Amino acid sequence: TFHFVVLEIRALLKGICYLAEEIFHLQSRHHGSFWRALSACFSLRWHGPMLLICGSAYVALLDGDGQPLGLHLGLASLCELLVLALGLH
Repeated sequence: TFHFVVLEIRALLKGICYLAEEIFHLQSRHHGSFWRALSACFSLRWHGPMLLICGSAYVALLDGDGQPLGLHLGLASLCELLVLALGLH
């Protein structure tokens, strides 16, 4: 379950990176529409529900190792950012 959460976090972070780049091309590529740029960078129809389901399953199956959930997700996010930055995906 945690693996699927991390994969969805990767998709979310990748979309944020793409959106940061697409902001500079709003006029030329998206006719000034922020929502078009947003929908081009995020596939919310698939990743939104998947992130919600995987996140809920992870919280439900959390084995209580004494570490806060935010720490787990924060470390997973940092690892995925490192993977994206190094081009290891």
